[in-house]
Amino acid sequence: MAESAGKKSSVADRVAIVTGANTGIGLAIAERLLADGWKLGYATQDNEERHEGPLADLQKRFGEDRIHWVWGSIADPEVPERLVAGTEETFGRLDALVNNAGLSTAKPFFELTVDDFDLTFDVDVRGSFLAAQAAARRMMEHGGSIVNITSVHEHIPRADFAVYAAAKAALGMLSRNLALELAQYGIRVNSVAPGVIATPRNVADAERLDPEVPLGRPGKPEEVAALVAWLCSEEAAYVTGSSYVMDGGMIQQVVSIPA
Repeated sequence: MAESAGKKSSVADRVAIVTGANTGIGLAIAERLLADGWKLGYATQDNEERHEGPLADLQKRFGEDRIHWVWGSIADPEVPERLVAGTEETFGRLDALVNNAGLSTAKPFFELTVDDFDLTFDVDVRGSFLAAQAAARRMMEHGGSIVNITSVHEHIPRADFAVYAAAKAALGMLSRNLALELAQYGIRVNSVAPGVIATPRNVADAERLDPEVPLGRPGKPEEVAALVAWLCSEEAAYVTGSSYVMDGGMIQQVVSIPA
């Protein structure tokens, strides 16, 4: 029987891995989980110097012994297993996976190429699938939580997002299917579907889209992180197979501005 249905471990013993942890939503999630007492697998695309600033800040604030840096592009099918294995080997267990790393491909439909399609699906869908498979194998005895960061475009289209929206929709359905298959092990699987979030890479687009958001502002990475932290916690022990849209109400209307 999975531990989630029986004896629970303390938060201080729990271990999460967050992909794309060095910036934007991923960094906010990493910071929130550490603040909540988790140990962390800090997963980045590579080990370049640009990732060391955020990592050093987290280590200074939360302790080097609670953070393990793992890296590799999840477009490489051998990497997800390595990221998960490295985290488990360091901390001795794994309780949560946040599939945050993703690729945003914005082009008019007739300009999209085979390479655009393959790379987007390799990163946004296959990488998350393989990471979830690797993580679930390590959660089977004690349960756990998998959170896939999709997009509001899991649910609604947007011009120039034919491939991106399709990939996020695929990831959303993967979440639902895994929730069904992994429930017997006490493993919960959910999606978080952000709308316009003010991150460093999309500040300009967020400003353009403000009129499309009924609440009149972009979301904050910390707001997404709070929802993810809840889904990883025991407070969400009865939640699985759901997609949580966090978009300031944008899903209530069709977005007319192309990506």
